[in-house]
Amino acid sequence: MNETPQPTPVNRLSNQLPPTGPQPYQPHVQYQTSGYTPYPAMAPLPPTPTIGQRLSAAAESGLIGRVLAGVGVAITLSGIVMLLVLAAQAGLLRPEVRVAGGGVLAAALTALGIWIGRTPAKRPGAIAIVATGIAGLLFDVLATSAIYHWLPSAAALGIAGAIAGGGLYIAHRWESQTLGLMVSIPVLLLAPIVTQGIDETLVAFMIVYVAATTWIQVGRDWTAMFLVNAAAVIIPAGIYPQFAENPWVAASLALAGVAVLIGSSVFIARTSSNPELIALAAAIGALPLITSVTDLGAPAAALLASGAAVFAAAAFGTARTLGRDVRIMWLIPSGLLLLLAAGFAVDTAYRPSTILAAAVVLAGASFYARDLALPIRVIATVFGSIGILMLNAYGAAAQVFVPTLDERSTYASLLVGTVVGLITTALLTWSWATAFGTHALRITMAGGVTALWLITTGSLSVAHLVTDDVDAAFRAGHAATTIIWGSVAVVALLKARRLAGSDRAVVLTAGLAVITAAIGKLFLFDLAALDGVYRVIAFIVVGLMLLGLGVSYAQTLVASDDEPAHA
Repeated sequence: MNETPQPTPVNRLSNQLPPTGPQPYQPHVQYQTSGYTPYPAMAPLPPTPTIGQRLSAAAESGLIGRVLAGVGVAITLSGIVMLLVLAAQAGLLRPEVRVAGGGVLAAALTALGIWIGRTPAKRPGAIAIVATGIAGLLFDVLATSAIYHWLPSAAALGIAGAIAGGGLYIAHRWESQTLGLMVSIPVLLLAPIVTQGIDETLVAFMIVYVAATTWIQVGRDWTAMFLVNAAAVIIPAGIYPQFAENPWVAASLALAGVAVLIGSSVFIARTSSNPELIALAAAIGALPLITSVTDLGAPAAALLASGAAVFAAAAFGTARTLGRDVRIMWLIPSGLLLLLAAGFAVDTAYRPSTILAAAVVLAGASFYARDLALPIRVIATVFGSIGILMLNAYGAAAQVFVPTLDERSTYASLLVGTVVGLITTALLTWSWATAFGTHALRITMAGGVTALWLITTGSLSVAHLVTDDVDAAFRAGHAATTIIWGSVAVVALLKARRLAGSDRAVVLTAGLAVITAAIGKLFLFDLAALDGVYRVIAFIVVGLMLLGLGVSYAQTLVASDDEPAHA
C-alpha cells in the first residue's frame, strides 16, 4: 500500500531541519509538502484616513487655497460685471462712477497681488488676486466701448490688448500658467455679457487678446493656455456670422483669427509637450472662415485661398523646427480651404475644371515636398477624384448615353475639364508610380483606365462642338471612341511583347480587357446606336486593327516565349 508522504517541517528561524520523529506543534514552523508553495502573508492595509486628515493634507498641499482663490476670482469678477452692467440697467450710480469704481477696484487688486507676490511662497494666493484685477480692467475697457460708447472700438481694443499683454507679463515673470488661465477663462465666459452679445467688437477683442498673450507662452509648455485662447477666438468667430449684418466683416475677422492662431501655434508648438494638440487646435480655426463666406459668392474664393496660404506657409515654413505630424495637421485644412476656394472661384459649369486645376498644382508640388510628399499626393488625389466625379455628374457621363446635355454645363466646359483631368491623371499616375516603384505598372494601368474614360467623354464633347447636329455628333463621337479603345488595346498588347513575367501578365490582361470592351461596345451599342457611314467606319477600322494585331502579335509572343528555352 502506498503511503502518503508526510510534510517536512522547516524551521523558519534557524533554516535547519528539526530532528526526526513526532514533534509537537510549533507556531514558528512552516510546513511544506512536495510541489506546494504557500501564499505569502499579506501586509496589513494602511488605515483609511479620516475626513479631517484628508482636509489637512489638502490644506498642506495648497489645494484648498487654490479652490478658494478660484471661487473668489469668479465671485469678484461677477461683482465687477454687475457693477458695469446691472447697475446701468437699473439706473444706479452715474456711468462715470460705475466705470471709475470698477477700474479703481481692479487696479487696486492688481497692485495688491503684485505686492503680495514678491515673496515666492505667497504667489499662489497672489496669482488669484492679480488675475482678478487684470480681468476686471479688461471688462472695464470693454464697457467704455460697448455699453457707454465713450471709446471707439479700435481704441478700446488697443487699450485692452495693452492691459492683457502688460498684465500677463507678471505670469511670464512668475512662470505661472495658472495666472494666464485665471485671466483667459473669465474673459472667455464673461466678456459676451459685457458686450451684450457676440458682435464684431467682441470677436476683434478676442483676436487682439490672443495675439497680445502669445509672447508669454513662447519657450514654455503651456498647452492649456493655448487651448483656452484658441477657444476664445474660434467660438465667437464661429457664432458671429449668424448675426453679422455685413458678411465681409465676419469673414475678415475669421481670416484674422486664422492668422493669429497659426502664428501663435508656430511659436508655441516648438516647446510644447503636445505639439500635435496645439496644431489641431489651430487647424480648427479654419471652421469659422468656412462658415462665414457662404453668402459672399465668388469673392469668397480670395478669402479662402488666403486662409489656405496661411496654413500652407506654416506647414512648409516649419520643416526644420516641427515634426511631420504637426505640419500635416496644418496641411489638411489648407487643402480643404483650397478645394472650397476652387468651388467658389467660378460658376457651376467650370467648377470641376477649377478643382482639377488645383489638383494639377498639388500633384506637381508633390515632387518637391520632401517629407510632406505623401500627404500632398493624397490631397491631390482627393482633388482629382472629386473633380472627375463632378465632371461626370455635370454631364460628361450623361453625354455618353444620350445626345442631350445637362443644363449645368456646356460642351466647351466639359472639354476643358477633360483636358485638365487628363493632365491631372498623368501627373498623379507619375507621382504615385515614382513613389511606389514596385507597383508602378499596376498604378499606370489604373491611370490608363481613368484616362481612357476621359478620352471617351472628351471625344463626344469635341464632336458636339464641331457640329450643331446633335444626332450626328453623338454618332461621330461614339465611332471615334470605339476606334480609340481599339487603338489603346493594340498599344497595350504590343507593349506586352517587350515585358516578361508578372508585368507581361498585367499589361496583357489590361489590353485584352480593353479590346474585349471595344468589341462588346461595337456589337452591343454601336450596332444599334450608329447608322450609315459612322457604323461602317467603326467596324472596318476595328476589324483591320484586330487582323493586323492577331497575325503579328501571336508570332512575336510565341517567339518571345521560346527564346529562354534555347538559352
